[in-house]
Amino acid sequence: MYRKFNYILLVMIGAFICTGHSSFAQCKAKQIMKSSKANITKPFKFDSYTVNEFIFGAKQTTQEVQFTAFRGMKYKIVFISSGFEEPVQVNVWDKSNKIKKNRNKIYDSDQGIDNNFWSFEPTKPGNYYIEYTVPVSSTPGVTKQGCIIMLISYVETEKGAAD
Repeated sequence: MYRKFNYILLVMIGAFICTGHSSFAQCKAKQIMKSSKANITKPFKFDSYTVNEFIFGAKQTTQEVQFTAFRGMKYKIVFISSGFEEPVQVNVWDKSNKIKKNRNKIYDSDQGIDNNFWSFEPTKPGNYYIEYTVPVSSTPGVTKQGCIIMLISYVETEKGAAD
């Protein structure tokens, strides 16, 4: 019962997140998602994706999004960048950037394959805070746009199947 509820809730949250974003011309989210789904390998099943759009301007900016990992599920999150050459830093934290005390970094993009592809697997259920640090534009005086696609995949764990 709980397993079905968690799965339905996960799908609903994924759909809600995906419909709330518009795309820049440089960010062909569906095309990138379709060509990148091969990075989701068994035993994981592709579930959904989100689009985080950025503007590279005269100042460094930070954007934070939240991901919730449900009990009884194991996740793999794949990040793919598009439309820029600037090195966006991706960090995953155990608490929001609004909470400074006892905040622990769980992952950073230095652990990724390159500047355009990162993969993260949450180790336990709970909330994860994904923070994108967007540097200044590499071309002074020119504002650029780009995005990072976050592919979400999951597998039910044996422990979760018994719930």
